[in-house]
Amino acid sequence: MEQIMKQHRKMFQYVEEMLYSYDRRKGDKSKNKIEYDRYAHTLRVYQWMLRITRELKDDSLDVESLKIATIFHDVGYAVQGDEGHAKESAAICRDYLERRPYTPEQIDFICYLILEHPNKRLLHEKTTPLELVVLMEADMLDDTGAMGIVLDSWITSKEENPSFNEVCRHFEKYTYRHMKQMDFVTAPGKRFWHEKRTLVYEFLRQYRRDLGLMD
Repeated sequence: MEQIMKQHRKMFQYVEEMLYSYDRRKGDKSKNKIEYDRYAHTLRVYQWMLRITRELKDDSLDVESLKIATIFHDVGYAVQGDEGHAKESAAICRDYLERRPYTPEQIDFICYLILEHPNKRLLHEKTTPLELVVLMEADMLDDTGAMGIVLDSWITSKEENPSFNEVCRHFEKYTYRHMKQMDFVTAPGKRFWHEKRTLVYEFLRQYRRDLGLMD
């Protein structure tokens, strides 16, 4: 167990070095203005992954492969923008793992998880591995809820003419719409998402009222 943790620490360091060497203006256009910290996002997604797996208590889950996939899932941003980052992430991870004692089968599975993690249509397909479901849910749980509210405000503050109303419009366009559209599969994922969605809906109701957009 200690050896696995040591390997994972080295992986975190490797990913951190790669992501902090890249131009943070690459990636999601709406996040470019704030030079979004992709490594900090990776750490938060990892924590969400751990929360979900702890509550699932599913012995069939390949937790080690899931952890590695989570660590590497966005490292491709070091060389590629938003489109194509998963392919680059999988390639970087494969190169890293092939120089270490991992079986070809495990490497293929980890790279599959990384490559498909943006493909949210797979979330509700019965043939989708649970590991991929957990990775996608953990990824979606970051930057949403309370984080989404702060993120929308932060991004809007970088606009040419920021205002309370502009924050509201940005919030409705991104966080609110995202929270309405997405549904989860695992029991812990559903519970976490429900908590976040409840917070977002109530925040928007009160914020609209404060702006005089509703009675």
